[in-house]
Amino acid sequence: MPGLTAEIAEGSIYDFLEGELGVVMSTSKRTITVERATHHDAEMLDIEGFDYLAVMTSQTFDSKGNMFEHTESRHRPDTFCFHDTAVRSAV
Repeated sequence: MPGLTAEIAEGSIYDFLEGELGVVMSTSKRTITVERATHHDAEMLDIEGFDYLAVMTSQTFDSKGNMFEHTESRHRPDTFCFHDTAVRSAV
């Protein structure tokens, strides 16, 4: 993103995108899967006793359909919880 600095990233990138660049956020898509844990997962998440993790992948798009964010988060099954609220409105 043009003008994005480490200082801005330490705060709110979304505030910067919306307030400074005028990006209009439109759609977010999330996929939740269950995957076998890797050795790296075991080191980072202290998953003793668990072979699988909940993995959430998310993509966020602006009003022109351009993807500007892609994230993947990996969660232990004993602490993972997903809540979803859908609101229908004109885009």
